[in-house]
Amino acid sequence: MLQLVPHFDAGGGSRLALEYASAVTAAGGQAFIAYETAMVSAHELPRFGVKPVEMKLASRNPVTGFNVARRVARFAIENKIDIIHAQSASLAVIGHAAAKKAGCRLVTTFHDGPAGVGALSKRSLNAFAESDLVITLSNATAEEIAKAIPSLGHRLSVIPYGIDLSRFDPGQVTAPRVVQLANQWRVPDDLPVIMAPAAFERGKGHSLLLEALALIRDLDLRCILVGAEPDGGAYRAQLEKEIVYHQLQDRVLMADEVKDMAAALMLADLIVAPYLEPATYNRVIIEAQALGRPVVASDFPNAREVLEGSSMAWVTPPGDAMALGWAIRDALSLPLDEREARTPQVIDNVRQRADRSIMTDNMLSLYDHLVNAHQAA
Repeated sequence: MLQLVPHFDAGGGSRLALEYASAVTAAGGQAFIAYETAMVSAHELPRFGVKPVEMKLASRNPVTGFNVARRVARFAIENKIDIIHAQSASLAVIGHAAAKKAGCRLVTTFHDGPAGVGALSKRSLNAFAESDLVITLSNATAEEIAKAIPSLGHRLSVIPYGIDLSRFDPGQVTAPRVVQLANQWRVPDDLPVIMAPAAFERGKGHSLLLEALALIRDLDLRCILVGAEPDGGAYRAQLEKEIVYHQLQDRVLMADEVKDMAAALMLADLIVAPYLEPATYNRVIIEAQALGRPVVASDFPNAREVLEGSSMAWVTPPGDAMALGWAIRDALSLPLDEREARTPQVIDNVRQRADRSIMTDNMLSLYDHLVNAHQAA
């Protein structure tokens, strides 16, 4: 198995590649992850039995792209690769050419939401159309791909994103871990806490959330914005100015990225995902539900799919600060005893649909089918 990712980082494509590669090695197979650059340490891959491969993958030039595909094909032949799995639309083109040269099966994953299907280039559409298997993470996205590429038929499969439910289990998150974060962030004991866990990027809706908080100034609460700074802190600096502009200095805390996300989510009374653009994974929304947290999110198809069945979920029109403010007010007005009564339902609902082990088992089954069918042919 050879997984292709543009960059090995903390993003969803890299995480899925690692999950699938680890599952392959655990099942007795051999797995490689090829990437052009590593935004986080790739030295831990061998700990999961996965072999890292750094090679040039990205190219917009057809001639250079041909050379990249030839290099990937050579690697596949030398290492007796059965399946190449491209974890991005751009790498689907490289993976398609490489798999064809090496005689491998090709699996491609479309990571974007339904709206991203229309933006696919002709080369990417062709690569998906000729893949042995195309994976999406949501039914809404699968419907759009099926419309764009009707010939896929049964070669199109939906495997929802799954998380480690043992990690995001309220029974496993100890009180000292939560207290440590509360002390670190100086969170008052007597005030509700809302949290927006997301990288500091414009599309995540931080500015919209600040505008909404300014509209519900009568509610005494604390808001924690926590996430990484992909642009080196430029956007975060802008948000700090907006906090001052809206006079929210005593209500909003901007925190650094935290490793113990389970404890951070348990600290919050409400998780907010006010995205301006549809998210591919909605991973935080899944993790929050696994811990029984109420969620307010922008009304995108993928978000609705992830929140389906939850008794503590609110969706608001993207970009509507007033609606977001009212949703936050409504969620925080839920009596504590009612919230506690609904918590088991929220947890059970998401555990049935977002289990990492189910996700990897389903993917392994598809891999196995492809290899067996290829060998039989």
